[in-house]
Amino acid sequence: MDTTLIFVALIVIMVMCSFLLKGHLDRKRLTRARKIVDLHDDLRRMQNAMTIIPDLYLDAPTKTFMIKRIIQILSFIQEIGSESESLKKQTLDLESQLDKIVQSKDDSVKRLSQWGKIDDPDVAHEIRSMAKYLHSQILICVKSHLLPRSQGSRIVKNLKVIMHRIALDLNYNIAKNAIKANKLRPALSKLKVAKGLLLKSPIKPHLNAQLETLETLIEKIEKKLITVSKASSKVTANKLASGVDKIDEEEAWDGKKNMYDSEN
Repeated sequence: MDTTLIFVALIVIMVMCSFLLKGHLDRKRLTRARKIVDLHDDLRRMQNAMTIIPDLYLDAPTKTFMIKRIIQILSFIQEIGSESESLKKQTLDLESQLDKIVQSKDDSVKRLSQWGKIDDPDVAHEIRSMAKYLHSQILICVKSHLLPRSQGSRIVKNLKVIMHRIALDLNYNIAKNAIKANKLRPALSKLKVAKGLLLKSPIKPHLNAQLETLETLIEKIEKKLITVSKASSKVTANKLASGVDKIDEEEAWDGKKNMYDSEN
């Protein structure tokens, strides 16, 4: 009897252990699957950031961080999932790009003096969202010691520069498109907005070329609008004068007609 009870108890314990082990393995597989999904999501967003953010906005440290983070994500995916030739090839290509960037010279001054080609508010919003996302990724990279804190701080500063440049470049390019369409008043409005943003920008000392361009265009459009306004006023005055003459003629004719009718 005792032997039977012991045997039954062992079976129950084995079944319970089996269930517990199965539950643990299921949770582990689920956690692994979620982690792979999150990594692929991070990989997609980092790659999108590389594509969407204009190269003009990315200095060498920021590019270095983005490529290192993508390589790290690819490495994690292969560790947790399975290795593949395509992932290996991506990693090799990125490492080659990284070597070129590390050896390149700093061109921050040259880049800042150029206009970014953004003329779509939706694209501007997407770039802004990507910049915010990169900020969260920098924190991860600094905590994991992929980047030193000093480099992380420098990249954060560049992301702030990007945030200031987006609105400036967007308004300028919308104004340029309006000028091409001969919509001078909307163009002038956007140029003044761009100038206001520039004057409030913390990177104003580096944007002298942009300020000069904006002031030249604003002055040119204002003069043209004054000329158009004067021409319009002259046409209106001529029309009024012509209208008055016509009224005088009609009144004179009516007077003559009345005199003729009274004589008859």
